[in-house]
Amino acid sequence: MSLDNLEFVQAAKTLSNRYIDEWKQEGKRVLGYYCSYVPLELIHAMNMLPFRIRGTTCNDTVLADAILAKINCSFVKATLNLALQGEYNFLDGMICENSCDHVRRMIDIWRRKVVDPNFPLFFLSIPHTITEAGLDWLKTEVNSFKEQLETTFSEKINEDALINSIQIFNENRRLLREIYDLRILNEPKILGSEFTQLIVANGSIPKEICNSELTNIMDILKDREGIKDYKARLMLIGSCVDNPAFMNIFEDVGGLIVTDSLCYGVRSFWDDVDLTSNPLNGLINAYYHRVSCPRMMDAHPTRLEFVKDQIAKAKVDGVILQRLEFCDLHGTDNMLLSHELEGVGIPVLNIDREYLMSDIGRFKTRVDAFIEQMMVK
Repeated sequence: MSLDNLEFVQAAKTLSNRYIDEWKQEGKRVLGYYCSYVPLELIHAMNMLPFRIRGTTCNDTVLADAILAKINCSFVKATLNLALQGEYNFLDGMICENSCDHVRRMIDIWRRKVVDPNFPLFFLSIPHTITEAGLDWLKTEVNSFKEQLETTFSEKINEDALINSIQIFNENRRLLREIYDLRILNEPKILGSEFTQLIVANGSIPKEICNSELTNIMDILKDREGIKDYKARLMLIGSCVDNPAFMNIFEDVGGLIVTDSLCYGVRSFWDDVDLTSNPLNGLINAYYHRVSCPRMMDAHPTRLEFVKDQIAKAKVDGVILQRLEFCDLHGTDNMLLSHELEGVGIPVLNIDREYLMSDIGRFKTRVDAFIEQMMVK
C-alpha cells in the first residue's frame, strides 16, 4: 500500500491541513517555530500546537527578494515569501531562535513586514557551545519563554501537563525509531522520500493524532515487501530537507537514503526526554545535549561519532553531504566530515544547492556517477 494515499502523509504537501482546521475550530492556538531546539513539550503543555515553519508550496521568492539580499539562505527566503503571501495566517504566534544568522533575523522582519503589532513573537537565545554555563543560560532563557507564553496567553503551564506532554512526545519518538528500524533493514520497508514525508507531517499535526497514525503506518510497513532493486545505500547529511522530492533525485538513479543526520530526520527523534523530579529542567537538559547540528560549535566530534554509528548501523555504502548556498555552518561542518569520512575509506559526495528544486538533471548526473564509482570499487 502506498503511504501517499494516507491523509496524514498528504499533510506534508501543504502548510495548513484538516487537522489544523479542526484544532482552530476548537478555539486552540498554533505556534510556529523555526528550529528543532525549541522545547516543543512546553508549547504542547499549554494546549497549543507547535508547527514547524517550512517552505512547502513555495515556487519563487520574488517578495522575499525585495527584503533579503542574494546572499541569504534560500530556505529562509522561501518561508518569508510564504509569510508575505499570507500562507502562515493560521498561526497565533511565532518563536524564533539564533540557530543561524539567517533565521535570527526573521523575528525582526516578521515584526516589520509580516504581522501586526499585536501578533505574539518570541525569541529564544540558545548557546553555541555545550558547557555548564551554557546549560544555565538555556535554563534562564526557557524559563523566560515559559513566563512570556503564560503572560501572553493568560494561561499557566502546570507540572502535570508538562509531564503528560513529555510522555506523549517520547512515545512519538519511539514510534519514529521503530519506523527507522524498518528503514535500515537489508531490504528496507520504506523509501527515504516516504520517511521525509512522515517527518514533515509529524511536525504539522497534533502529536496525539501523529502517534495514532504512525502506529497504523507501522502495521502497513511491516506487511510490505522489502525494497530490493537499489544500487547503493546512502546517508544524507547537512542543511534542512523538508521536500521529499529532493530524495527522489537519489532514488531515481538507484540510490536509497537509508539514514541521515538532518533536523527533518533522525536527529529530530533520536533522544528521549528523561522524566526527572524537575520535568522542566529535564526537558531543557535533553534538548541542550541532543544530537546537535553545526550551530553547536564545540560538538563536531560528537556529531562525527553519531555519523559513524549511523553508517555502521544502516550499512551505508556512501555519504551525501549537502548544504544550502550561503549556509556557513553546514559548509564548515561538511568540509570537516568530508576529510574525516574519506580518511576512513567512506565514499563522499558534496553538493551545494538552492532550496527551490532547480538543476535537478545536473544533480542526478553527479549522484549517478557517484553510485557507479562505488559499484566499480
